[in-house]
Amino acid sequence: MPKIATYKNLIFFFVSFDLTERRHLHVINRKNYKYSAKIWLDNATVFEKGLLSDVELNLACKLIKQNKTKIDVEIENFMQGKKTKPLKLTLK
Repeated sequence: MPKIATYKNLIFFFVSFDLTERRHLHVINRKNYKYSAKIWLDNATVFEKGLLSDVELNLACKLIKQNKTKIDVEIENFMQGKKTKPLKLTLK
């Protein structure tokens, strides 16, 4: 489960065998990490809420929208076997 990005207490990751599905990220809160949310990358909408609050979900979607290009590059790098490191996401 490569960690793709972080923002404060949110951790964004993907599951490598999920890469054949519609592209998405899983998101957890460091403090409550049992069930992740699942957010589609193409339109930054929530598919599964997991244990994130509505505030955390809205923030995660906003972060994905604003950083989608960087996230896509890191996922592509992973798929090509290149070294990746977690992004530090930013809000505008």
